[in-house]
Amino acid sequence: MKRITSIATALTALFGLAVSGCDKKTSEDLKQKAEETKQTVERKAKEAKEAADKQIEKAKPKVKEFGEKAKDATQEAMEKTKEAANSAAEKLKEATTTSPQPVSPTPAP
Repeated sequence: MKRITSIATALTALFGLAVSGCDKKTSEDLKQKAEETKQTVERKAKEAKEAADKQIEKAKPKVKEFGEKAKDATQEAMEKTKEAANSAAEKLKEATTTSPQPVSPTPAP
């Protein structure tokens, strides 16, 4: 029985040393994994930013083109509105100046 107790005690001590050694190794492994993960995330973020910058540069000519088209469409709409307003004003002026004089209900002597 003493022998079993001694062996159990020895195994417990060895297990304790192994676990404490594993804890240190595990801690170092975790730190290393964390650093690797951090570097991976930073690299992926940089790649994503570069890809986004490329897309932005690629889109700039289209945005400029759309801006020019919008400017032209706005100018055209302003001109048509001005023409329509002038036409309406001209028609109103014609209607008020060319209408016959009202006929008086009593005949003139």
